[in-house]
Amino acid sequence: MKKAKLLTLILFLGIISNLSAQEGEDRKFRFGLHFSPNIAWLNPSSDGYEKNGSSLGFSYGLSAEFFLAKNYLFSTGLTLNKLGGNLSYFDHFHDADNNVYSFTQIDQSYSLKYIEIPLTLKLRTNEIGYMTYYGNFGVKTGFNYSSNGDFDYKNISGGISKSDVDIKDDIKFFNAWLVIGIGAEYSISGNTAVMFGITFNNGFINTLDNKLVNLDGKGAPIYNTDGTPNYKNKSANANLNYFSLDLGIYF
Repeated sequence: MKKAKLLTLILFLGIISNLSAQEGEDRKFRFGLHFSPNIAWLNPSSDGYEKNGSSLGFSYGLSAEFFLAKNYLFSTGLTLNKLGGNLSYFDHFHDADNNVYSFTQIDQSYSLKYIEIPLTLKLRTNEIGYMTYYGNFGVKTGFNYSSNGDFDYKNISGGISKSDVDIKDDIKFFNAWLVIGIGAEYSISGNTAVMFGITFNNGFINTLDNKLVNLDGKGAPIYNTDGTPNYKNKSANANLNYFSLDLGIYF
């Protein structure tokens, strides 16, 4: 079984290498590697939720580009991306020892990891010296595979913080971004070129999946008859946006 998988991988890489090695007008495909530091933030739209800072992260992965014409390419690939952000909002702290719920301000930082698949159109100039300039736009889909958060409960006596809490149930599995970017490629030799650019990724799908606290007309939290907090049948809403500095190499 292992030999079959190895042979399949070798065959796949051989096909990719052959396609990528084609020159000039005959070239239909190229692949590459990329690494992108990023700065990300959550943009909330729910009442009581406020942006409370940004977060640094990074992504890396494989790129694949198909030539539609000499200067027009369809770009896709597979990327592992670490994103984040910080929000401030009001919710409950549960003292499990005494089974008491305290309504308090919470400052929360998010560490979110996604498998991303970009689907973009790249428009390139003709080569000027060794340089080629490009613009790209399209969409990017993301699938969350890890979510952790740090919590700082502001108004609890003694101050309470929790770190590296699993918050996967509070984050939606699917996310998507509108993508627009610019950059340049520097030809090294033959088909090999290094790439650098900057991209804005504008999230247009809600990232959060935790419920909103139900408040009365005076803004005080409503509790159930058993003393537990009452929540709306509605999730908090915040879009995840980020800028990335794109570095890579194409073959």
